[in-house]
Amino acid sequence: MSLALRLLGAALLVAAGTGGGLAVYGHCYGRWRQLHTFARLLVYLQSTLAFQPLRAEELLRRAAQYPEFSRLGLAGCRSLAELPLPAALTPALCQEMRQGLEQLAWQPRAGACATLRRLALLCEDAAAQCRREAQAARSLWPRLGACAGVLAVILLW
Repeated sequence: MSLALRLLGAALLVAAGTGGGLAVYGHCYGRWRQLHTFARLLVYLQSTLAFQPLRAEELLRRAAQYPEFSRLGLAGCRSLAELPLPAALTPALCQEMRQGLEQLAWQPRAGACATLRRLALLCEDAAAQCRREAQAARSLWPRLGACAGVLAVILLW
């Protein structure tokens, strides 16, 4: 009976370590999804503004109709400067995005489209970096967590 309990405990430790590794991957993947969705929102706003002269409130209302964009918290925004930025952005990129969004109110339509395109490219680059980090985390962290579980089993046996 004691050996069976030890084996069960060992299996639970290895499973807990693997689950912890999967949680780290899930966090990295969530950061990528957040940046990717925000970049898609900026592209949507740019393409809509390029073909229709709309005010910021109307642009945001139309974007909020899509479920993937409404999850970004567009409901309370009245201007593009009020867009909630993804938490996955670095502080320097966050400041540049905030400044670019604030400039949109004072630019003509062609300039606003160019600014939105530039911001979307910056966000896509950050999303690509997060994607690489998530892919590395997918292969590394579950294995590392399982190894930590095995090490705990060895130390506790």
